[in-house]
Amino acid sequence: MKRITYLSLLVILALSALTINSCKKEEPDTETQSAVDNNICETEFTKMMPRVNDFGINEQGVKGMRAACPTIISPDTVASPGWPRRMVIDYGTTGCVDTIDGKLRKGQIICDFSNRWSIIGSYVKITLVNFTVNGITYACDSIKIIHSAFAAYTTKVFKGVCQNPSWRLEWECNRTLTQTAGFGDFDPYNDVFSFTGSANGKNREGKTYTVNVTTPVVKRSSCSWIESGKVELTPEGLATRTVDFGNGTCDKKATLTINGNTFSFDMN
Repeated sequence: MKRITYLSLLVILALSALTINSCKKEEPDTETQSAVDNNICETEFTKMMPRVNDFGINEQGVKGMRAACPTIISPDTVASPGWPRRMVIDYGTTGCVDTIDGKLRKGQIICDFSNRWSIIGSYVKITLVNFTVNGITYACDSIKIIHSAFAAYTTKVFKGVCQNPSWRLEWECNRTLTQTAGFGDFDPYNDVFSFTGSANGKNREGKTYTVNVTTPVVKRSSCSWIESGKVELTPEGLATRTVDFGNGTCDKKATLTINGNTFSFDMN
């Protein structure tokens, strides 16, 4: 009987490993956590611009106003002339339930306006103080919104964080929001905005991802959720997937398509 040489043994082992590996099925990509976590941050941070826009325009250049909740606090324009000027949207420590989406908000949104909000080129710098929504804390270094053109606003979120006692998410964006309906009145419920641009974040598992809007995303003030539009989301080390927010129906349903496979998920 011929003896198997050392070199022959290596060849046999290599061929065996190749055969075993070729028989293994590739695990399907079913990662949906990044899409879910992106939506948690995106939904609330995207609401900042319409919310500030409503109060800024309605106050005709940031004057004083009082509401049951939130309370709108800004300096008297006679006692404190000139710019910049501060407006505080105060939900208080106990908070109040939003009549549109039914969510309990607490804390403050501090808005520093460079000029009258109706002037093209003016901007507002936003900071959040103990701001929570249904138990989720939202914080950031700052949010800058520039009134860049008629009914168009460039929005940048710097080092955003969304967290509760169980998880922590990171999120930033550079977006252009355009108001497509609800001009010329003081009714915030009929406003409609669409946005384009990009975002990036880190999900609760510590994995980073990027987001690019491919079809303008539409958010109606009277709806609790994003109603339509598509984005491409690419998690760290995985294929790009498409998030479809629907065809305009006001519901919390969205779909995620990965390598031709489609999954449904509920928006926050």
